[in-house]
Amino acid sequence: MMWTEKYRMKSIDGFFGNEKERHIVIDWLSHWVKGSKPLLMMGPPGTGKTSFVKSLAKYFDYDLVELNASDLRNKSNLEALILPLLINSSLFGKKLMLFLDEIDGISGRDDYGGLSFLAVVLKDADIPIIMASNSKNQKMKDVLKSSKIVTFLPLTPFASYLLIKYILNRESKILDQDTIIKIIRDARGDARGLINGLQMIIEGTIEGYSKIGSEYEIEESISKFFTFENINETKQMLLNSVLQFSTPKFGYSQEERSRDFLNALYNSIVSNHKNISDEKLANLLHCLSEVDLFVNRIYENRNWRLLKYSNDILLTKLFKTSRNLGIKYSQYSIPFPLIGTIFMRGQSLRPLRNALSKQFHTSTSTVGLFCLSYFLQVIKNGKFGVLDFNSNEDDKINEIIVKEKLRA
Repeated sequence: MMWTEKYRMKSIDGFFGNEKERHIVIDWLSHWVKGSKPLLMMGPPGTGKTSFVKSLAKYFDYDLVELNASDLRNKSNLEALILPLLINSSLFGKKLMLFLDEIDGISGRDDYGGLSFLAVVLKDADIPIIMASNSKNQKMKDVLKSSKIVTFLPLTPFASYLLIKYILNRESKILDQDTIIKIIRDARGDARGLINGLQMIIEGTIEGYSKIGSEYEIEESISKFFTFENINETKQMLLNSVLQFSTPKFGYSQEERSRDFLNALYNSIVSNHKNISDEKLANLLHCLSEVDLFVNRIYENRNWRLLKYSNDILLTKLFKTSRNLGIKYSQYSIPFPLIGTIFMRGQSLRPLRNALSKQFHTSTSTVGLFCLSYFLQVIKNGKFGVLDFNSNEDDKINEIIVKEKLRA
């Protein structure tokens, strides 16, 4: 069992660090009345924001409704789930509290209106609302103005030391001071990284301990994934990486795209295909596709709790088959000279994508991924005259369509 779950604090007086900030939150909830501003807890991961909200709900006898705002992404999704809760809260016959986690994750072209909707709808809510964010950015300004902000800081060295001693006492274990100091230094105030590092040392070996709390960038993660010989060491590396499992089917930002681990694995495998036999390449891509299907089902069914098993499934499917193949990280799955050609064509098709996004009521990225190729195929196979997109650029768009017909 992961110690991060085993030692997840469940009472409001059991947390380490940020005592002043926690007192402010407790005071806000104990004096909450209808019309009070929602509370926004800001701070880096590993400062106990989510666990503290759950312990608050239990202590004050609230039924907690927990939603991940970054999963809801846009106004329509937020509206569909939040409005019925706010409007009909009195029908439930219970004390309800709404917790919106990761509101800073509402980003990208699919998210038009999401944060603006939050800023408006949360002002005069009938139930207490707490939001959490890992960072502050300009697009959140409306939410920031409408909220009471409490900033959580990384654990101090002293708070980290107390947390380690608490766990060691519960486990009936002893560590020397130098090792404890190393764990504290490497965790850099991240309680989750601190506990992971401590568990690795207690249940594994001190020699196997490295870079706990620090985050590997995607390039380093890919390189280590294909070179490590020990599966447990590889799993620990994945836990300390900035990677994420996502899918473009539901839209994602440029930052999310750069951290998409499955996409990075695919690009790296395909780019090194000359060094891999056809049989091994097919097997690697088949195993990777099975992991991709698993992640897609999670997103389709919104069963986010299963994401924590993605690393285990990835290692089970791909680890043994990808050893000693000399695969190196590659950002692109196609030759670089061809990228320029694709980029230029993408730029020329931009007016058409913009027009179709308005007609289909979706983002331009969704049009590019799932609609454009089929639309162009229909246009090429059918007998269509000049198309009316109700746009000032209709002439330019029809010129683009004519050029695409000639490509056939």
